[in-house]
Amino acid sequence: AFIFAMFVVMSSGYSQSAVNSPYSRFGLGDLATQKSTYYFSMGGVANAVSSPFHVNPYNPAANAAIDTMSFIFSGGIVGKFGDISTDDNSTSTKSASLGYLNFGFPINRLIKTSLGLIPYSNVGYQIVSEEIVENVGNTRYYFEGTGGANEAYLGLSVQPHKNLSFGIKSAYLFGKSERSRSVFFPDSIGYINTRVDNQIDLSDFHFDFGLQYKKILKNGVTFGLGGVYAPSQKISSTLNNLTRSYFATSVGVESYRDTIDSNFGVPGSVTFPEKYGFGMMLKNKQKWMLAADFNWQNWSEFEAFGVVDSLSNSWQFAIGGEYLPSEKSVDSYWKKVKYRFGFNYNQTYLNLRNTQINEFGITFGMALPIPRSFSTVNLGFEIGRGGTKSSNLIQDNFVKINLDISVWERWFIKRKYY
Repeated sequence: AFIFAMFVVMSSGYSQSAVNSPYSRFGLGDLATQKSTYYFSMGGVANAVSSPFHVNPYNPAANAAIDTMSFIFSGGIVGKFGDISTDDNSTSTKSASLGYLNFGFPINRLIKTSLGLIPYSNVGYQIVSEEIVENVGNTRYYFEGTGGANEAYLGLSVQPHKNLSFGIKSAYLFGKSERSRSVFFPDSIGYINTRVDNQIDLSDFHFDFGLQYKKILKNGVTFGLGGVYAPSQKISSTLNNLTRSYFATSVGVESYRDTIDSNFGVPGSVTFPEKYGFGMMLKNKQKWMLAADFNWQNWSEFEAFGVVDSLSNSWQFAIGGEYLPSEKSVDSYWKKVKYRFGFNYNQTYLNLRNTQINEFGITFGMALPIPRSFSTVNLGFEIGRGGTKSSNLIQDNFVKINLDISVWERWFIKRKYY
């Protein structure tokens, strides 16, 4: 007789982990498509978007919009709440973390720069699977993973023409992802329980390139195009493996018996596949803006230490915008608030049991101006769904929340004394 049951164990309390998702077990984990609040609130559009008040880490050519006498800072926190479920089980999830830190400022009239720290991917899951094996009895499998990758980046843009800008981003990618799997025989003392721990430590530079074109039309509306490209790059990494046998004590603690195999500090690389992105934008000064993005990445080329993870190519589509009722209103604070909205659809790099894993979300948010300044407090929300219950897979219904502050200050001004 064969009985199979799978359920996911998640903490119902507050977690500092950036993600709680069983799908983060594969590839690099859950890719951090959750952008800073300004872009996140508009569905994630960024390729053609530029602003003198917000840093754009996703297309380095957008740095050209930074004013020659200004300094920009943004930093925020991100959270995710929801539930994951199969046809038979469900559980709630919560996660929160520091989201990002971004700075932007000019070097001279033609060259502008930005730098900061943003997430790249997150790993966080706990899975238990059970089956009854003939002549063995109850067999239990545990899968657990934590960690992820971040990038500290420096972006430079040059504007050779008032309508055209180019950019390059150099990012130092770093972080550890730890994954473990174990098999446990609760009904038998004749079989040895086994646990395998793997750790990959990423540490290397990678590069992105971008361009933006903007033109003011006859009706005063600005039309913009944007593109991003990242070539396929091998990221230097270190692999640690440890395989041990163990007994489970009466209180559930693993008591290790013997080391079966171990390899520490094994050098290698992880192949990050090439990426393309394209975007369009229409904008009427600060009154309103509409934008759309399409991104594609060749994840079928991904491999880690020579091992292919059978990932499929991914693509994302996003559309969004913002609206400002009145920039100079004196009778209503809420007329000076920018209201944002968007939609995104993501075909992820996962295809499990011949089923494509997709995700979509509806976003909205607002920029709350700080009196007597150009700085704002930004709040964004996304309501979405990822995965599916078909083929005994897992569906994730979620609400994401972004909160940040964007600071814009006049710097680099020579004092005059009379």
